[in-house]
Amino acid sequence: MRDKFFCLIRFSIDDTVDIPAGIKPADWRILHRMAVEQALVGVLFRGIKKLPDDMLPDRELVLRWYAESESIALQNKKVNEAAVAVSDMFMKDGFRSCILKGQGNAILYPDPYMRTPGDIDIWLEGSDRKIIDYLHSRKVKGKCYYHHAEVPDFRGIPVEVHYRPSFQFNMFHNMRIQRFFRKTADIQFSNRVELPEGAGQVCVPTPFFNFIFQMSHIANHFFHEGIGLRQLMDYFFLLRQNISADDRAEFARLFKRFGMYNFASAVMYVLQEVFGLNEDLLIVPADARRGRLLLNEILAAGNFGHYDCRVGHNANAGQFRKNIQRLYRNMRFMIYYPSECLCEPFFRLYHFFWRMRMD
Repeated sequence: MRDKFFCLIRFSIDDTVDIPAGIKPADWRILHRMAVEQALVGVLFRGIKKLPDDMLPDRELVLRWYAESESIALQNKKVNEAAVAVSDMFMKDGFRSCILKGQGNAILYPDPYMRTPGDIDIWLEGSDRKIIDYLHSRKVKGKCYYHHAEVPDFRGIPVEVHYRPSFQFNMFHNMRIQRFFRKTADIQFSNRVELPEGAGQVCVPTPFFNFIFQMSHIANHFFHEGIGLRQLMDYFFLLRQNISADDRAEFARLFKRFGMYNFASAVMYVLQEVFGLNEDLLIVPADARRGRLLLNEILAAGNFGHYDCRVGHNANAGQFRKNIQRLYRNMRFMIYYPSECLCEPFFRLYHFFWRMRMD
């Protein structure tokens, strides 16, 4: 079934791909469930709209899928408007900002409304202390973490206010990537784009920045809780942009410097296996051994690990139990990513004291 799922994904995102063969009427509900688990409902409905009538799912499922797809489009419009509003709000209060991932990624898709939106991730210019104090003064701060603070509700949408775009567990790799973020910050806070249908303008990262930041983001979620195909699809569309050979060589060098090279090679495998990424678009050579592990984890756990039914997973567990589960999870990855897995518990300890100091 996974091969049929991958074929349907490729057909949905690329108009040059042939109609997928071999999908039976009984397969459609399983394919829909897989789309839900990977947050790709809107993406796959774009493919369904291109299918001949004799290949369509039953009428009830088509109508359900259509309603879900329309809901995703409406939510995208709402998030676009909120992203512009929250950016303007912070600008009026003296903070330059940049919308990370989300709506900046959606405009790279064939249809900017087919990507399932999440919360708004916005990076503000300034130190963690300055931004947290500012949020305190406005009485809007929820929980704060090493790289972002939560604003639980802005026009009905959760917002994560970043003072660091991402981070690495290994302290040496983390120092290097934070230096990269600081060095390249100015252009990110100046790179304005227009969101669809006149929603307004926001700043989004440049492609060069995104290749590093989003790889770090994907890796972070993989070790923290799990990652889904939606985030890998974002990276697929990043790679479909024009990238020079010199830039590709520089990305590979930076992946090594930031401790992400092995994980990046696993991502390249998944992008080829699932989305059919051309060999000449790879940044680093694909690693089948690590890639199969990553793909199996993605399919088993779903978007951000929300559908992981394996022993030890409990979304309602307390923080202590979650940390134990995370240690157990990372033990399985030790042979593939020893540096990240060994450093993760020490980072958690550091994070505990960091939060005590900041709250």
